[in-house]
Amino acid sequence: MIAAVLSALIPGAGQLYARKPVRAALFFVPTLAVTLGAFLFVDRGALGMAGLLVRPSFLTGLLILDVVLLVWRIAAVMDAFLLLSVDGERGWLAVPLSLLLLVVAVPHLITWNVTSETLNALHTTFVAAAPSPQIRSLNVIPAEAEDPEPNQPAEPETTKTVYATPNRGAIFQPGVGDPDAIQVWLEESTLTVTAAPHVPATDPLDANRLTILLVGGDAGPGREGLRTDSMNVVTINLETGEAAIFGFPRNLKEVPLPDRFKESFLDLEEKVIEKDLTDLDLDGYPDTWYDQDGDLIPDEPPFESCECFPTLLNEVHKYTQDWTRTYPFSPDPGLSALKEIISYTMDLEIDYFVMVEMAGFVGVIDAIGGVEVLVKTPYHVTVSAAVEGGPKATINVEPGMNHLDGLESLAYARWRIGSSDYNRMQRQRCLVRAAATQTDTLDLIKAYPTLLDLMRESITTDIPIDALPDLVWAAGQIDFDNVATVGFVPPTYSSGRTPAFYPIPDVSRIRAKINQVIEEGVTAQSRSGESECS
Repeated sequence: MIAAVLSALIPGAGQLYARKPVRAALFFVPTLAVTLGAFLFVDRGALGMAGLLVRPSFLTGLLILDVVLLVWRIAAVMDAFLLLSVDGERGWLAVPLSLLLLVVAVPHLITWNVTSETLNALHTTFVAAAPSPQIRSLNVIPAEAEDPEPNQPAEPETTKTVYATPNRGAIFQPGVGDPDAIQVWLEESTLTVTAAPHVPATDPLDANRLTILLVGGDAGPGREGLRTDSMNVVTINLETGEAAIFGFPRNLKEVPLPDRFKESFLDLEEKVIEKDLTDLDLDGYPDTWYDQDGDLIPDEPPFESCECFPTLLNEVHKYTQDWTRTYPFSPDPGLSALKEIISYTMDLEIDYFVMVEMAGFVGVIDAIGGVEVLVKTPYHVTVSAAVEGGPKATINVEPGMNHLDGLESLAYARWRIGSSDYNRMQRQRCLVRAAATQTDTLDLIKAYPTLLDLMRESITTDIPIDALPDLVWAAGQIDFDNVATVGFVPPTYSSGRTPAFYPIPDVSRIRAKINQVIEEGVTAQSRSGESECS
């Protein structure tokens, strides 16, 4: 039994104890190989290890290796046991031997569980790899689109370009993807499609810049539906490491639309115009009406489209979340539409979107150990819970540097009574910046099991799973001393107000500021060059 215990600790040690050097070497050589492999893995550094831990092929290989190692270790234990035990002893040693084999198997079972859970989380959260689309010249039969629901915008005009892809991707597997998207695929799988599918790029970091839309989903107890109340765009120069965070107010109205969307919201625009008309002079008629025919009765002015999204920017998702025909490969068509609209407004290509719901936000902050934030005014406030039945988010801090946990960060990011949306946006940008600058790759690896659950439950993204190693590398390039933060808030970045007094974005000024920050870095984030978070 001693030989079996020795081989359980180090395969081959029991055989050497039994004075079988050749057999000992056969079992010990793989031990050296495994040790060398573990050394090379750790020697890659935190960034290199993280890059492998998000690579499905590596994780699949790890599962296979785990099974092989388990069989090899059991064989080493059994061989050592049989070398020195005699027939009379084997009966009463069966129980301790079984317990020993169980002890040997436990770490392998844990490794299998963690690795398979990781693979499941990655495939559930991220978009499956899709090959480059193959454009075919076909006589496309346009599919007849059903009339949109009342008060729902129509999807953009369709195109005759057909992208044929060999596989659907995991996101369309029943139980994983959007049922509507799955149904759309099944109905259009004969290539009588009318819209070019959104296929992830096969080389996401081909350029020297990576840009991601970060969305905070405001779904939770007492809220109807999901609102994208926090919208920040993070862009990273992969050559210099300089990064910037651009924030868009949720209450922007008349945000310009890409060409293919310009006729999608006409009915909605008419309704918004009618609602926004005011009667400040109290004559019983909206002030923007006029007497066109001279009958002394005010006439409604002719409708002229602004070619914009007519209502609040945080409602784009609400009106486009069922656009599965326009974005059949997207896990959330509404977020894809929001990404495209904000990208057009910025005149900057946005590669991916990531949305984190409130519960996930709290979990992420707690998983990385909280954040240190410079608080400029005292906060003694409470906001609603992140999840039904959960504790309310409360913060009690004074001016200065404060360490905030998940719920405190949520209260800090969401509070606006006695403040404003724009101050809240600034706090949100500074929280994102603090979390990014204070978290290293090793912290993320330690928090990996917790983050896996959060990914499945609270994160929606269109990042392809094959892009993850490159994104880990990109994150490692960020120079956290050079992260600019800019909020496109009125009056600086608005060209006026709607009749209901909502800000209208000054697109030319927004684009000019983005170009200035991209070209000049943090010195261009403000007049003084100092960060709003310092």
